[in-house]
Amino acid sequence: MKITTESMLYRRQMIEMANDAKQFLKIPANIIQNEKSDATLGRIIRLMYEQRVKDADAHIEYIKSLEK
Repeated sequence: MKITTESMLYRRQMIEMANDAKQFLKIPANIIQNEKSDATLGRIIRLMYEQRVKDADAHIEYIKSLEK
């Protein structure tokens, strides 16, 4: 029973971390420095964020599938 409890705790923590990852996005300085157009920079950042959310959601679904 202890292994199940520990694994459930670990899975909950992984889901929490994935949800937290969707809240923040770290942008490398070279992307900001190299892009001259604010509109293009905004599109790049939006694409990076959308990919982060997609990856986090996929990870959450995978972790939840382990519980079944």
